[in-house]
Amino acid sequence: MGLTQKILLLTSLLVVALLVTTLALTTFQADRLAHETIHQALSDTRGVWQTFEADRYDKLRMGVRVLANDPYFKAALETGDVPTVVDTLKERGSQDLKADFFIATGPDGVVVGRSDRPGGGGEDLSKDPVVMRPLESGEESATVWRQGNRLFHAVSVPMVTGPDLKGVLIAGYGINEALAGDIRKITRSEIAYLTHAPGQPPQLSVSSLGPREPALSAVLGRPELAAGANQADPFELDLGGERHVAVSVPLKAATGETVGRVVALRSLGVEMAAFRQFRNSLVIISLVVMVLALTVAYFTAARITGPVRRLVDVVERARDGKFTGKVAADGNDEIAVLARTFNKLLADLREKEQMIDFLREGMTLLKKGSGVTADAAYGTAITASLKPLRSGDQTIGEGTVFADRYEILENIGKGGMGVVFRARDRRLDEEVALKVLRSEALEQDPALVGRFKQELKLARRITHRNVLRTHDFDEWHGLPYISMEYVEGVTLKDLVRSKGALPLGVGLRIAKQVCQGLEAAHAGGVVHRDVKPQNMLILPESGDVKIMDFGIARVSEVERGESDPALTMAGTVMGTPDYMSPEQASGTPADFRSDIYSLGVVLFEMFTGRLPFTGEKIMSVILGHIQKPPPLPRKLNPAIPPELEAIILRCLDKSPKKRYQKVGDVLEALSNVSSGAEAA
Repeated sequence: MGLTQKILLLTSLLVVALLVTTLALTTFQADRLAHETIHQALSDTRGVWQTFEADRYDKLRMGVRVLANDPYFKAALETGDVPTVVDTLKERGSQDLKADFFIATGPDGVVVGRSDRPGGGGEDLSKDPVVMRPLESGEESATVWRQGNRLFHAVSVPMVTGPDLKGVLIAGYGINEALAGDIRKITRSEIAYLTHAPGQPPQLSVSSLGPREPALSAVLGRPELAAGANQADPFELDLGGERHVAVSVPLKAATGETVGRVVALRSLGVEMAAFRQFRNSLVIISLVVMVLALTVAYFTAARITGPVRRLVDVVERARDGKFTGKVAADGNDEIAVLARTFNKLLADLREKEQMIDFLREGMTLLKKGSGVTADAAYGTAITASLKPLRSGDQTIGEGTVFADRYEILENIGKGGMGVVFRARDRRLDEEVALKVLRSEALEQDPALVGRFKQELKLARRITHRNVLRTHDFDEWHGLPYISMEYVEGVTLKDLVRSKGALPLGVGLRIAKQVCQGLEAAHAGGVVHRDVKPQNMLILPESGDVKIMDFGIARVSEVERGESDPALTMAGTVMGTPDYMSPEQASGTPADFRSDIYSLGVVLFEMFTGRLPFTGEKIMSVILGHIQKPPPLPRKLNPAIPPELEAIILRCLDKSPKKRYQKVGDVLEALSNVSSGAEAA
């Protein structure tokens, strides 16, 4: 599976996970809110029911009391005038009170007449709870009255004349479908009334459920609906496959017996209908968004992975030794940073390859395998007039053992200060370079040993692959010497003298490595003070550059060659005037920026094939560094890119404040210069 497909799959999984999580959370929240809404609505329904019940009892009491205090009605009841009693009950009950029934009993609790059915007299109600209380205590009673499978709100009032009880007057409203419908209109809850007969299961009396009544009858056996249940909290039940939440309120007679229940129900499906509609819309919108998101993700992934695919192609080509090509990536994201970093790496590899090829083509000096060490200046300052180097009575040369440790293999450089040998360290069994001072030089300058030690002290502070390693300092028979890393190569000065202006890729490769070595030195607090191509050694097989001779002020007499017009001043060279910074030439202390100026001179020479300031006398060169602006490099070599010319000129600015302040800044600027070999 490709990276694009993986990103698309991951995006799909994230979108699906987000959609599922969103639906799950919204469903949970909706269900919770629906239950809260239902519970609150059922609680409100219970309050509405209690209000209806209290209002019914109040109306019944008022109507019954008026008739119970009517002396004419009591006289008719006392004389047994049944027609008058029945007519009065019908008239008052249906017209004034609008009660479902009106019943009058004698003092013995036997019905004398009732308004709801003719010929209802003679029924003994003395043991019925609705009549017992007025008969026994003479007090009114308001209660739920069960008559068969029907329930009523009933009020009974004693009829008294003086101390004598004349009878009991009863009136009631039926608990019926109309009442259930009225409550449903107000609360939107379904209402059902159940009756409880002793020893029998609950029976459905009336409800507002309509066609769903049989479904309710099928679940009347639930414990929450039993006669003895005291269920106050809502509970859930299924009616015909639809989930409902219900609450039941017991209906009690005057004796405290539960004679029925009012059950309020609300449908979860109805409460969740709006949410389901919203959820369906959400699903549809989410699917549309998911398709759009996946489409955008595909093109975005393809755009993101495009540079990665090109990077893979370029890497595969680089594995085959082809360092051409470039990965284009805009922006500042990780892919773009990776692409730019790889482009720089590829440019370095191109430059390295170009440099190695360049070094191998017709370089007679390299073909000879000349050994060059930490002081390449010795190789260009050979003079036949110098006496052979001796240690005691022994002349030091090939085949001799120096310091009882180093077997001299060959003389690779000599000059006024001493000689540099290639030797084998017998203790470590490896080749090293020995720099041995001459006794004549020590006699001329007793402080030379101190400088020798200073060179070692400074050089050993730097550990970097672009800095030549210095091992140790010691003396043998009065001759101070330094042991150093031995490598075979050519100095940058010899390379420029032999080939002239270097190709852009070769020059950039060398310049970057010099910057890296100087950066390591400056990080260790070391100012080279003698940055010049003679102190830069190039290894032909790898193209690596080694910087040499840290912290040395030359005291040797330098001969002036035809192609290397070195400069003298009373036999003493103050560094190398050709590469001196203006502050060094003026005698002010040198700092890191002085090395940057000297580096600018080296860059100028590398890419133009000549020095920025020349002259027959030292002072003309020194004054050029102090006073004259350098020539424009592109006038001498039009192949130099403008950005490289700008780097060189900034390094050569007379004011240290206007130069690059760190070698790392020069390195970064050089890394942004194209070597012109990026085509596939």
